[in-house]
Formats: sequence, structure tokens, C-alpha cells
Amino acid sequence: MAMNSSQDAADIILHSGHILSNPDVGEVMPHGMTIIKDHALIEVNVPWDPGIRANKVIDCTNCLIMPGMVNCHTHCGMGLLRGLADDMPLDTWLHRFIFPVENQWVKPEFVYLGCLVSMAEMVLNGITTCADGYYFMESAARAAITIGMRAVVAQGILDVPTPDVQDPARCLDRAMEFLERCTRHELIRPALFCHSPYLCSPATLTAAAETAKNHSLLLFCHVAETEDEVRSIRARYNASPVAHLLNLGILGENFVAVHCTHVDPAEMDMIAETQTKVVHCPESNMKLASGAAPIVQMLHRDICVGLGTDSAASNNDLDMMAEMRTAALLAKLVASDPAALDAPTVVRMATIQGARVLGMSDMVGSLEPGKRADVAVIDMTGMHLTPLYDTISHLVYCGRGSDVRDVIIDGQLVVRNREIQTVDQEEIKGRARETSREIKAGL
Repeated sequence: MAMNSSQDAADIILHSGHILSNPDVGEVMPHGMTIIKDHALIEVNVPWDPGIRANKVIDCTNCLIMPGMVNCHTHCGMGLLRGLADDMPLDTWLHRFIFPVENQWVKPEFVYLGCLVSMAEMVLNGITTCADGYYFMESAARAAITIGMRAVVAQGILDVPTPDVQDPARCLDRAMEFLERCTRHELIRPALFCHSPYLCSPATLTAAAETAKNHSLLLFCHVAETEDEVRSIRARYNASPVAHLLNLGILGENFVAVHCTHVDPAEMDMIAETQTKVVHCPESNMKLASGAAPIVQMLHRDICVGLGTDSAASNNDLDMMAEMRTAALLAKLVASDPAALDAPTVVRMATIQGARVLGMSDMVGSLEPGKRADVAVIDMTGMHLTPLYDTISHLVYCGRGSDVRDVIIDGQLVVRNREIQTVDQEEIKGRARETSREIKAGL
């Protein structure tokens, strides 16, 4: 719907910036105007008309206007565990540190505060949508609404005692309670999250998959993250993790396989043939020395792959700019090919492909009239971005989360000049520091 100066005022106008509207095309257009009204994009990359009225007009000279980034996998409640334990393998990290601390500390308000920390960091870094899997996910939904962030909130399901389900036999009942209680809100989509094939029995996995299918929900699961996991699943079921899930009838277009670090060509074919989605978390995989996922081979099979940061406890930041760069560099190193994963491809993975992974590409992931107004404005004037020959290249190989200046989510200005408009950042940081002191004292 075109606007002219005689119509009611727009909500927000962004003008004079370079615009990356469609990452599938990858073309950056100069000096356009974007008009936002009633939560949606009305016009994208049209000539600036100073006569069009708006409640807020934002000059984006020397900035890139791009789709808000999509973080396809994280655990926001773990924002309070950043740096708790580092430099150790996944199994040691989980069982000696993370699980014991979670069992002692994780309660609804802990998750709420951890999510505020994580989501505040994400919006400051230009991430407008996240997929979050953890415990007490009603608290995660509440935090997302407080921040003003779009979120897929997935209730954790495990066959071991967890902070919100002490009796593992009730894990699916708890998931159903979550689905009934989850806040109905424009920014929130409920989902389910089975931790892994090694912590979820075949019966639990199939029941969760059936529940997800019946409610038209996504089902997330850590899959083939480490060699130890692969050995364990083979010993139990005489199949790899991917083949095990295929045998159970769980792979499919509403199933999101996180990591897939150790998968062979036959398993990648299974993923492709079932239209299963994949999330690549390169920084977490590198930090835990879990391995390097064969992303290039997946993309050659037309597997839909998005990017995820994983949690602040295993990354240790939630910066999709850094994740894009790491994904590209790691793929080049593994393949011994500098063209293995180019900048435009990883930008697509962080935007429109991520939206496809989450089943939201009709709403977000690109800047097109009619879509929700989820926008990041990137300041391209930093010394580390100078001179500027290729905007997409600089975004991936030079960009930092701190280059994000403004963020709009669902038509609301959530970040302006690197200040969150919806919450008190200092108050959140103060509460987080106080909690960390209490946790440290109890170690």
C-alpha cells in the first residue's frame, strides 16, 4: 500500500540509508526510504519524500537498513551463567557445572532475569527474533514481551529430573501445561524442545513429536552434537542419532535439528529428504571442541540451515555478527576453500533462512511490504568498517554487534542510538551481578 503526504501519518520513516531488503537477492540499494505503519512495512526502498508525515523520522545516512537477524537456537535463561565454566568438553561442562547449578538455582524468576539479560543483549546486537529452549518457559515469554522481542519459546523435555519437572514421568504433562498457559501474544510462538536423543527415550521423543504435530508446533532437539553422543546412540539403538530419529518417524519439516556436527552424507540425505531444518552454532561448537558441522555439504543438498548462538554460557556472547563471521571462516578452513561459504550466504542464514527454519518467513527475515516491521539499522562509519567497498562483505568480515544503532521489532522502536527503550539496562545488569555473586558464593 503506497503512502502519500495526504494520508494519516506513518509510525516510523527510515530514510537516506542503504537498504538490504531481500537477502535472497543480496543487492544493497542506496539512499532509500522505508515506511512503517501499524506494525508492518508499508513501503521499502522508495525515494524519500519529506512531505510524508510520520510520528518518528530517522535519518539513516551512512547506515545499512537490513532485516532484523534471526537467532535460531539459544537458551536465554542461561544468561546468568555466562562464564561460569569454560575450557572443557560438553559432557564435563554439563554434568560437573551446568546441571548442578541449574538444579539449585533455576526457578521462574531466575529464568525471567536470565532472559532479560540475554534478550537485551540480542536486541542491542540487531537480533529481532530468537528461538529459545529451556525451563519455565512462561518466564521466557514474559521477558520477551517486556523487552519487545519476537520469540519462539520451547519448553524443555528430558527424561531426567529438571528444575521445573522433578519427576521425569511428568515431562510431557509439563509441556502440555506450558502450551495451555503460554501467553497469547503477537510476539510469542510456543514450541517444544527435546534436549537430545541421549536424554530423551524413544517413547518421549515420539510422544513429543506427536504433540508438536497435533498442535502445529516446531520441535527442537540437539542432534549429533558430539562424537560421544554418536557413540552412545549407536551403542543403544544400533543407529546414528539422525537414523535413530528417522526410524522413530520424527524427522520432518516441523523438526529442527540443532548442531548436526557429526553427520555423514547418508544422514544429510535423510535430513534433506524429510525437509528437516538445521541450526548451525559454530562458536559454541568450537568453544566446546564439539566439531565442525558440514554446512557446505548441507547447503548443496538444499537443506534449510539457520544460524544460532547457543547460550551465553557456552558461546559466551549472543552476537550474530560474530556468528556469521565465524561460520564463514570455519567453513573455509574445514574445506581448504576460501569460497566455501561466502558472505551473502551467511547473511541469508542469519536472516531469511533463519526465518524459514522457524516457519516465519511470511512475516520476517526480509524487508518487503506487508511483512512485520523487524528492522536493524547498522552504523557503517566505524574505523573497522573504513573504507567501505562492499557492504555485505563488511557486514560479515568486519561487523560487530556494537555497530547496531537502532532496532525496530513489530513496528516498535526497541533500540534507539544503542539504548533500549523498553527496559532499564542498568537495573537489569545490577540484578544480574547480584545473582552471580550469590551463585559464586555457593560453588
